[in-house]
Amino acid sequence: MSTATPKKNIVIVGGSCVAIAAALEAKKSLPSTHRVIIIEKHSHFHYMFAFPRACVIDGWENELFVPYTKLYDSPEKGQVIQALATNITKTHVEIDRPIEGFGTSIEYEYLIYATGARHPEPGNLNDHDTKTGAIQRLKEVQAKIQMATKILLIGGGAVGLELAVEIREHFPEKEVTLVHSRDRYMPSYKTTMHEKTVAILAEFGVREIRGDRVVVPEGGFKDDFKMIKVATRDGKEIESDLQILCTGMTPQSDLLSKLSPESINPKNRLVKTKPSLQIVDDTFPNIFSAGDVADLEDVKTGGAAWRQGIVCMNNIIKLIKTPHTPSTGLTQHSPMAPQIMLYFGVAKAVAQIKIFFLFCTSWNFVLKRFFSYNIHASRAWDWLGTPMSRDTADK
Repeated sequence: MSTATPKKNIVIVGGSCVAIAAALEAKKSLPSTHRVIIIEKHSHFHYMFAFPRACVIDGWENELFVPYTKLYDSPEKGQVIQALATNITKTHVEIDRPIEGFGTSIEYEYLIYATGARHPEPGNLNDHDTKTGAIQRLKEVQAKIQMATKILLIGGGAVGLELAVEIREHFPEKEVTLVHSRDRYMPSYKTTMHEKTVAILAEFGVREIRGDRVVVPEGGFKDDFKMIKVATRDGKEIESDLQILCTGMTPQSDLLSKLSPESINPKNRLVKTKPSLQIVDDTFPNIFSAGDVADLEDVKTGGAAWRQGIVCMNNIIKLIKTPHTPSTGLTQHSPMAPQIMLYFGVAKAVAQIKIFFLFCTSWNFVLKRFFSYNIHASRAWDWLGTPMSRDTADK
């Protein structure tokens, strides 16, 4: 009796926006000879866009962690493997635990390296692999914010800005100081984004220090709720009993650097790619990279990562159908014009969005129809094939 030909694997290392976008794109036109295998150490997809609010308001954290179990209905079509990738060879990805049907090594014909970057907690929960552990960490941050009286937020990116307003809106008795190293917030966006953001911070009584940096003590801050004076490089002193880091990004490029050192930018440790999103090393035309770990011009947002994941998968499908297509014959990635929406509490927002062919800055009234208590977490449940409900959110 003849047996079916084994499926060839497209392996994606990392299970966030790049992987989900690529997986959904593959469902449209991936040849039946291949399947997608996502390697992700977290048991659930982390909807981190809502983490700043979940650090302050409790009772809905379970909606921010979506199971991968319904993304595929059969291992023959695709699979999400909860494991940590420990090594990448020319033909296999090695993982830290045995998985049925694979053991500890997963063969690939094509690979998308989408490991992302590490950010300080609570903006990203890199080290919490289970839903229970991640929710517990958010609750710990909630408790710390409730106990503190003077809170210092270090970093004025999206996480720091949103968290500052959330705290002041729900705990107006608490003093919040936001320190940002640049004079302008969101410098990749239109100047009006900064101007409207400054106005909202002032409305909520957030104390701002711009163009200065906090001197972080060796070993970091202690969570002991003792009132301390934190120094800045310009000589200012900030009194606080809770300090939260909301800045800094460390690309997780180590695995690929061992296989292809020439693909790593030594200045920032990001993965260098061709416009096709293949890594620059011509030895590996079957390896692509996208998302926060990739050295691309795009502002590092979920939307940009999603778009890059689609480009990767479309090019892989083209290579499967037409092997040896040169890089120049594949879809060429072009930087995405910056778009973002910042949620400032339950009733205010600032966004740079595309309206027809123009990129405009909008706020409050214009954006009201986009407001959502969970920052539209339900869309992630739809991506992963499990509509959100009270019952599914508890799984």
